[in-house]
Amino acid sequence: MRYEGSLFPSQITNMSTSALVQRNVYLLFALKAAKWFMLFMPVIVLFFMDNGLSVEQVMWTQAAYSLSVALFEMPSGYFSDRLGRRLTLIIGMAITIAGYLIMSVSYSFWWFVAAEVLMGLGGSFISGTDSAMLYDTLLQLKRENTYLKLEGRMYSIATFSEALAAIFGGWIAATYGMRMTVYAFLGCLFVGLCCAFCLVEPELKQQEGEHRVKVRDILRFTFLENKRLRLYVILSATIGASTLTMAWFAQPYMQGAGLSLATIGWLWSALNLTVAIFSFGAHYVYRFLTKYQIAVLIVAGIIAGFVGLGFSHGVLGLGFIFLIYIVRGIATPVLKDFVNELTPSNIRATVLSIRGFIIRIIFSSFAPFLGWVSDVYTLQQAFGLAALVFGILATVSLVALRLVSRSN
Repeated sequence: MRYEGSLFPSQITNMSTSALVQRNVYLLFALKAAKWFMLFMPVIVLFFMDNGLSVEQVMWTQAAYSLSVALFEMPSGYFSDRLGRRLTLIIGMAITIAGYLIMSVSYSFWWFVAAEVLMGLGGSFISGTDSAMLYDTLLQLKRENTYLKLEGRMYSIATFSEALAAIFGGWIAATYGMRMTVYAFLGCLFVGLCCAFCLVEPELKQQEGEHRVKVRDILRFTFLENKRLRLYVILSATIGASTLTMAWFAQPYMQGAGLSLATIGWLWSALNLTVAIFSFGAHYVYRFLTKYQIAVLIVAGIIAGFVGLGFSHGVLGLGFIFLIYIVRGIATPVLKDFVNELTPSNIRATVLSIRGFIIRIIFSSFAPFLGWVSDVYTLQQAFGLAALVFGILATVSLVALRLVSRSN
């Protein structure tokens, strides 16, 4: 095997293209596992609070992260479509590492905000690009019909990784302190960066003239020309924002239930294993339900979970948190597949980035207010308000989808 140019080239000769591109699948799995081995995650909210932040301030740090992702989401997706998936992932991992380096030595609100902004910038380069690279890799191998299965597997690997990390993270936090979990995670990110360097750029299938498609043209296609794509993007973003909100309120709920750090670590692991199991088998839902029926069940599950938490106290509410995580496991790969099926290859990363952009805008607009409600009133009232807002947004999308389907 002969390399041209550098130790980790984007083009490699004397080896079959299919073998190289096939390797992308495994490298993407490894990158996802490394990036999601988040040892700090089971105690991250408690870590912020231990450094003097209120729940509202914690949500503002995450709003800063989300706004940073949102600001660069579409430009980075466009960058990925124009200059390559591999380079975009390398840049994203490098910036993410810089953000966590700052976080590891921060002790105050504004320094945490600065770290989150950098992490958001790095995350925006990765968000959508990994899924687009997987789909285009499969397209080159003429195996695009396996995308949903492999996207589910990739997401499952990520959540298995986070679940395993939660066990170790809870132990590290209880034994050596919560900050040590951030130091340890930096090593995992360097492994992910190496995986990004080893990727091979897939060929993009383009029609003549498509290489100069502009962002405004992609936005027009997504939101004006293709009604079904518009509604699936909005629905997918709404569900994504709701599960992201749950992820950041789960730890305060567990702490309020009187659980120890080690127990929270085990529970966090169990939640992510739940997501992993259901995302691993998400493609099977097509055997029993139509797309619209799947969408209805996803929305119903999210609403039921938040409503249940609004009336729950102590360990009773853990069942509703698990319900939302079950929905998350199914919804993430399935709703991405809905979007991918309606999106041309040469704009796929940008469209997926638009989805991510909307997720972050919804979350950053709403989460700090929920944090304030939690601080001033109760966590249960914050959950009830979340059920109302996400329920309305998702239900409107479902009704519109039904009307569009009937008109076709």
